Amino acid sequence: MICKSCKQTIPDYSYFCFHCGCCQNKDSFNVTEVVESYETDIRSMVSSLSAVSHKTVRWNSTVDSYIKKIEMMKVLLSNEVFASTSSSLIKKCDAFIGRCKSPEFHIAFVGTIKAGKSTLINALLGQNLASTSVTPETAVLTKFRHCEYTNYVRVSFYSQDEWKMLWDSISSNADVFKQEYASLHGDAEKQKWIDHTEVYTELSDDDLNEEIERWTSSKHAEHYFVKEVEVGLRNFKMPEQIVFVDTPGLDDAVKYRSDVTRNYIDRANAVFACVKSDSLTGPELTTLIRIFANTSYNPEKVFVIGTQWDSLNSPEKDWKKQKTEWVKYLSGQDCYGNSKTAERNIVYTAAYLNNLCRDYLFLDEDQKYTLMSTAMKFKIMPQVLEEHLEKLMQMSNVDSVEVKISQDILSKYQDYLLSDIEQNMNSLNEDLNKYFAEIKESNQKILEASNQNIEEIRAQYDEAKRNLDQIDKYKSDLVNVMKLVKEDTERRVQSLVDQLKDLVND
Repeated sequence: MICKSCKQTIPDYSYFCFHCGCCQNKDSFNVTEVVESYETDIRSMVSSLSAVSHKTVRWNSTVDSYIKKIEMMKVLLSNEVFASTSSSLIKKCDAFIGRCKSPEFHIAFVGTIKAGKSTLINALLGQNLASTSVTPETAVLTKFRHCEYTNYVRVSFYSQDEWKMLWDSISSNADVFKQEYASLHGDAEKQKWIDHTEVYTELSDDDLNEEIERWTSSKHAEHYFVKEVEVGLRNFKMPEQIVFVDTPGLDDAVKYRSDVTRNYIDRANAVFACVKSDSLTGPELTTLIRIFANTSYNPEKVFVIGTQWDSLNSPEKDWKKQKTEWVKYLSGQDCYGNSKTAERNIVYTAAYLNNLCRDYLFLDEDQKYTLMSTAMKFKIMPQVLEEHLEKLMQMSNVDSVEVKISQDILSKYQDYLLSDIEQNMNSLNEDLNKYFAEIKESNQKILEASNQNIEEIRAQYDEAKRNLDQIDKYKSDLVNVMKLVKEDTERRVQSLVDQLKDLVND
């Protein structure tokens, strides 16, 4: 069909031209005011769509075409015709556009508390920035990424509603958490930080560690109220789009924080699941199966890291046995699905050993003693320890994790990003199609009604009124019947009570 106004081709079933907004059969409608109102709105939409500006996204032409489409959808949804019902969809469009324009490849480090996530991140960063301690540390989602000019720390805080959800999720056996919260005067700090605006601080290399610890360490009251910390590093060795994410423990006493990690697993493009090398017991296996489930069963993105390898009695011999068992357990359909992928994606590390060797010149006496004790497991005596620091760093196997990142992730991370964006696009398309289908059905009825004559509309109204009157009559009859039943029941109960009294008196 050819539009009567702009002469563009449009589908035969169209009431209006989507090129210019002109109604195609205005004279066939009896109530022209309705049609003219629609025509005005559609002309406004067409005008808005023609004015949409677009800045080309150069990293991928397919993604650029997605953005163009969603930018137009957003303008359409923002029109006053849809404004009252489209706010949630507009937010989804904004999130999608932002993700496409600033693509990030997130590598999430997850696991139970004290599984060595933060220590491994520090080994990969080449400096101790992620909080570590003998007590559970990471309670805040912490992101590390490259920045061009100066280091920075950006901190966001919980809202009142989010804090209530967090507090309500504290488990009944979280006495230690509550005691620590009280000892750090958490309630006194709460009013200062809940709903606080974002804090952004630029820092020198020397001041970076202290600032990160303030917001993420369990030794500081502020950390309770921090939702997320982003750390920009000038010397971050990864490409600009790569982000390391240190997560709260999956067995955190505060369920809300554990849920943050579980929800993030699905968002992450790759997952490093940290498990102590000496323990793949029932709870750890359950945790890993849950991690695989949260990745939509995409096993290629999951790397299981056997941490604290040097804590094994005989690390080299014991790990060989351990890995054989791990491959057996993790080759099932709930995890990797085959032994080949499991064998490739299971790696051991001794990140703390790596970091001690790296920082040898700055170690205190306790740290040097720990390093010496570990070295002796490999028959390296204290008097020759310094000569073997490089060898011990190689044995820590952190290099293998870096190779995994380089060969299995960085070499194809743009393909991974595109795949994730395509999935998001498909999901957003489904939401948009459903929304517009509902709008179309609603407006179709209005247009069909406006095309009827007055007698048809009046007949439909009279029929609906008769049905409503009949329903009211049934309701009135039912009320009367229920009243009679109630009265009869009360009489029967009273009669039974009287009979019981007579029996008691006799």
